[in-house]
Amino acid sequence: MKKIITILSLLLVTQFLVAQDKQNLQKGNILYKKQEYDKATEEYKKAEEKKKTPQTSYNLGNALYKSKKIDEAEKAYDNSLEEADNNLKAKAYYNKGVALQQQKKLPECIEAYKNALRINPDDAEARQNLQKALQQQEQQQQKQEQKQQQQQQQEPKPQKSKLTPKQVEQYLQSIREKEKQVQQRVAKQRVSTPRQPEKDW
Repeated sequence: MKKIITILSLLLVTQFLVAQDKQNLQKGNILYKKQEYDKATEEYKKAEEKKKTPQTSYNLGNALYKSKKIDEAEKAYDNSLEEADNNLKAKAYYNKGVALQQQKKLPECIEAYKNALRINPDDAEARQNLQKALQQQEQQQQKQEQKQQQQQQQEPKPQKSKLTPKQVEQYLQSIREKEKQVQQRVAKQRVSTPRQPEKDW
């Protein structure tokens, strides 16, 4: 009899927690519709603390995105992908792609849109956003290539000598002669100046 009462008590507690979870989720949805995204975020987080579901994580991601907390939204979308059905996965990948595109993380964004289209090939918005992201990536690459070309053009290039080999040889010979003259003068000065005594008495 005690076992039955214990089991019934556990079932009641579990149902109470599930009901509270749904209540927080519903409150979050109402607040989201009222565009009170920060409050909706709080309710979704409370619901996740009680029971983490793909739908709760997805809704949390949407509220965080609307609250301009893009990094957190991206993580929430990742969490929603874990056990979601294909419909929710496609939406989560799409929204993750939007968040990544806003952060200029184009390779990851492109991959998210591709994943959304693998699940739902008829998603016209995902296809359009994928095309935009690919164009942005191409423009980014072109800008980088232009910068590299400009930097290469700005680097000084070694100039070819305008002297002929004969002129170079004559120039070197004149430098050698001047060097000899300087050495001879230094040698004469050494001879003409008396040495200082080593000891000072």
